[in-house]
Amino acid sequence: MVHYLVYISVAANALPEDELKAIMHKSVTNNQRDQLSGMLLYCGGKFMQVLEGQKENVMQTFERIMMDHRHKRIAVILEGQVEQRNFAGWNMGFKSMNTDELETLSGYRDIQDFFSETTITDSSHPALVFLKLFYQKNNSDLISRM
Repeated sequence: MVHYLVYISVAANALPEDELKAIMHKSVTNNQRDQLSGMLLYCGGKFMQVLEGQKENVMQTFERIMMDHRHKRIAVILEGQVEQRNFAGWNMGFKSMNTDELETLSGYRDIQDFFSETTITDSSHPALVFLKLFYQKNNSDLISRM
């Protein structure tokens, strides 16, 4: 079984693109070491991330995130076990979007409102469905460019 955790948070301060890229590169290195996969979205000063792997590694990583001064109002919105990884091959997928880009997505609503409004505790949670669809689209785009 693979443990997963999805959280949302608010950036303590606006993050420039170079700092976001540094976060992504550090995350890839750490996640390779810890055998984690997942992805991170950043939009309008808000983060949403999914981590998956061995429970101990997921929880240690999440504890580091909770201590990171760049985050505030961190909330776990989903946590559980799955048979296999949803984000296999992505040590840390990353996408920084602006609000205009996000609003073009079907069914757009504010990330924090949409993903925290339900307490479903399985893989049908809107946050996990959204992240998996994003992964499938971007993974297939990447493969088609190769």
